[in-house]
Amino acid sequence: MAIRTTACEWNLDMTCCSSWENAAAELRQLATDVATEIMWNLSGRQFGLCTITVRPCRAPCTPMVGLTPLYGGGSYWPHMVDGSWINGCGECLTDCSCGPMCEIVLPGPVDSVVEVRLDGDIVSAADYLVYDHRKLVRRDTAACWPTCQDLTLPPSEVGTFAVTYRQGIPVPRAGQLAAGVYACELLKACMGQTCRLPKRVTSITREGVTLALLDPMDMLDKGRTGLYEVDAWLSAVNPNGLRQGARVYSPDRRPPRVQTWP
Repeated sequence: MAIRTTACEWNLDMTCCSSWENAAAELRQLATDVATEIMWNLSGRQFGLCTITVRPCRAPCTPMVGLTPLYGGGSYWPHMVDGSWINGCGECLTDCSCGPMCEIVLPGPVDSVVEVRLDGDIVSAADYLVYDHRKLVRRDTAACWPTCQDLTLPPSEVGTFAVTYRQGIPVPRAGQLAAGVYACELLKACMGQTCRLPKRVTSITREGVTLALLDPMDMLDKGRTGLYEVDAWLSAVNPNGLRQGARVYSPDRRPPRVQTWP
């Protein structure tokens, strides 16, 4: 799977912004895009929903000593049955089920499934479910997910298999409000109005009185913005200022295909 470099759907709560409705649409869109990108990065890239379509691929089944084909060939995952390694064709035996489970593992987290297509036809949502925010399990015991497909054809054609789903974690209400506050201040700054965005001033001396202010660059280095409502939320969801969540990659697991161009 390609690493996400831009934020996906991020709803903004503009309840606290009285200037929003009177601003031009292009300025509102600009403030929304900038606030979303910055908030997504500062919160550790952990929120936002992307609608993606993947073409699942099964793991190759190479002949090896001690590996016995099960259910007709290839495998999504090798597994153990009574102390022996078995390659299953997507139907895996686990210690949670009385029988084989027909499942595929999707790059998660899976928020919801939009549609599943087999041979160009939409599979009824009653025929599958999702476990653990990543495992797409087929309820129809008469057939399993296909073990191969023609990736040169679009998902609307015979011989194809595609899953469209919403990937990610929805932005919580507090995050929507925080992003809305940030977008509001960006909008006011763009319109030349008084805003709360911190200026880069460390000290002011006037009539013998010196006032020292915090350099905003220090806050940015710590993943903060200088706006209380925004920083309170960022401190709650990303207290250590992580750039993104940890990822684990396995050279033995083949991820599904995602068409990225054209």
